[in-house]
Amino acid sequence: MKKVALVFLPILISACAGGGNSSSTSSASTNAFTSWSATIAANAPVSFTSGSTSTMALDGTFAQTDADGSATLALGGNGIFSSISASTPTNSVVFNAANGDSLQSGFFQTSTIALNKSETTIGVFTNPTYYGFEYQTYGAWGSYGNATTSANAISVGSATPVTGIPATGSYVFNGGASGYYTDPTKFSYVTNANMTATVSFDARTVSFSTTGTNVSGSPSGSVIAAPDLNLAGTLSIAAGANKISGVVTTVGGMTGNANGKFYGPAANEVGGTYAVSGSNLGSFVGGFGGKR
Repeated sequence: MKKVALVFLPILISACAGGGNSSSTSSASTNAFTSWSATIAANAPVSFTSGSTSTMALDGTFAQTDADGSATLALGGNGIFSSISASTPTNSVVFNAANGDSLQSGFFQTSTIALNKSETTIGVFTNPTYYGFEYQTYGAWGSYGNATTSANAISVGSATPVTGIPATGSYVFNGGASGYYTDPTKFSYVTNANMTATVSFDARTVSFSTTGTNVSGSPSGSVIAAPDLNLAGTLSIAAGANKISGVVTTVGGMTGNANGKFYGPAANEVGGTYAVSGSNLGSFVGGFGGKR
């Protein structure tokens, strides 16, 4: 086990180096996701399509899509995921407890932190039951230890039809964010934060922010406060489409974009992904979500 110093924190976090994706698979039949309450059986896989994604290359350049992400997820009766399969246009990952991968509760039960059996890929996905989400979840993944591959994030759920998006009114959506941070030395951490989005449908704006960001270098590693990774930005709601996007920045100076959409029949929830980077600051991708 190697110890690596978090650049902006004087505390050491233990983790094993590596890169790549899990090769395990699941043969269980799946149903298309509609809502978490409709997924009656524990550990029953449900499939998601048309998710928002962010992908961050090792050089700090990123790409985002609005409807090209997909996932198959099984939520256990203990509130954490027992299997995770997720894909962006350029990368995919599978974690399955039945095949020896580790999936355990993390960040004060808000998240499932997953590590594949070969200890090359780590991921963090938000437990929807913790936040009371009915229509979505999100997560991020990348190399375990030293970052040797791209980092990825996805937001998936039951998207709101355009006719279900309010034309007027203001609402506050509260929830969380799960991410993958690569520091300037290319060492990686998974992250968790609180998220608030104040939405004005009149002005077609979303005031987005995260607070209380924590990081960990491994599934059982120390959870360390990382306020420099807190995010903020004002996003725009596209006219005639279920799409939000805009510029976001971290307290520490990384900048980039966020994209996402509303979930549920009447914009009951909001979710998306973000990707930010900065010279000598590292890079950071993740997913976020909230309910009103």
